[in-house]
Amino acid sequence: MAKPVPKTCLILDAAPAARAGAIASAFAPVAAKMGLAWRAVARAYDEATPEEANAAQRIVWVGPSEFRPLVESRFPGATERIEAWPASRSAEDGANALVASILGGGWLEAAPAAPPPPPAPPKRGTAKVGRETAGRRGKGVTVAWELGLKETELQELAAKLKAKCGTGGTAKDGRIEIQGDHRDRVAAELEALGWKVKRAGG
Repeated sequence: MAKPVPKTCLILDAAPAARAGAIASAFAPVAAKMGLAWRAVARAYDEATPEEANAAQRIVWVGPSEFRPLVESRFPGATERIEAWPASRSAEDGANALVASILGGGWLEAAPAAPPPPPAPPKRGTAKVGRETAGRRGKGVTVAWELGLKETELQELAAKLKAKCGTGGTAKDGRIEIQGDHRDRVAAELEALGWKVKRAGG
């Protein structure tokens, strides 16, 4: 009967990969003694190939947590399989942690969990959206008011709406003015952010 193909835990470290190598060396005899069809491969994270990362059932980064985004950006297709361990973890402790995870099953054998649903926008009041041209020499503006926001929040929302509409505008006295006729876009953005929108004015 053919032996099962061993699964791989790729242990990544900063170069030189001394900590990763120590954990892999400590894991090998324990896995062999317990008959685990797993192997640990140590690599410096900037030397490991995408093929190795894609083939590994588990990836462990041993090092400062602030470097984890760099590791994930190098292997974007394997981010859900990357676990960060502190650099202070001993080789024996790392080997025992791998064995415990394998024997316990857990997420090593399970499909990646579905991402959580996006948070629902906060419930807000009813905002009014309209168009004004009076006193503007024919250059109309889209106006949103009765937003119930503080001045700083009003300024932030105005910046978002200006970016979405690709035009200029201003926020003052509880109102946001966007240059041009963008009533549909402004109403849609406000509804997405939790407001009920009532068309008013022009």
